Amino acid sequence: MRKKMSPLKTAPERWLMFAVVFAATALSWTAMATAGQVPATGQTTCWDSAGAVIPCAGTGQDGDIQAGAKLRYKDNGDGTITDKNTNLTWEKLSADGSIHDRSNSYSWADALAVHVAGLNKANFAGHNDWRLPNVKELQSIVNYQNFAPSVSSAFNNNCVAGATVLTGSCTVGNGYWSSTTYTYAPAGAWFINFIDGDVNVGSKSSFFIQVRAVRGGL
Repeated sequence: MRKKMSPLKTAPERWLMFAVVFAATALSWTAMATAGQVPATGQTTCWDSAGAVIPCAGTGQDGDIQAGAKLRYKDNGDGTITDKNTNLTWEKLSADGSIHDRSNSYSWADALAVHVAGLNKANFAGHNDWRLPNVKELQSIVNYQNFAPSVSSAFNNNCVAGATVLTGSCTVGNGYWSSTTYTYAPAGAWFINFIDGDVNVGSKSSFFIQVRAVRGGL
């Protein structure tokens, strides 16, 4: 004889199942809403036209509105940082003379053929799909509240001499290559200046600047 499925016998049991399903759905909605937002700039201070700090309330400035998803990062403990908004995983930089050293600089071609290729050959952090970020990806980790370097603390802490990607996190206030070519003059490519978060163009062959590799994403 075929057995029947046992129904929930009491009202409390039915309400408990409803609550579990509702909570799971709410969490899913929250994750989807956060994932769909552009990352915030990180700016929380407001200034007047003369450059003096003023209260933000009612100004309509970025520091008042703070639109976008709050900047959130996770140090994965393996030399990488994951952006919890974009799901991009970033290479940490160091001060130890290794391939990750913050002072290493490259032409655009070598950023791809030397730095990124070197990470993939070494299977850095257990992955071989590292790449040069596009300009929008790279700009997403700028924190416009900070200056020289214009990043959140996840990307710049305990950066002492000899710090590895496991013991520190370094960012030099300089340009970092993106993979995005400047179409008006294709001998150039876009880069982000992490002194102040400015977006610039540099010669692919004559500019030698920093690199931070990325993998994954939405």
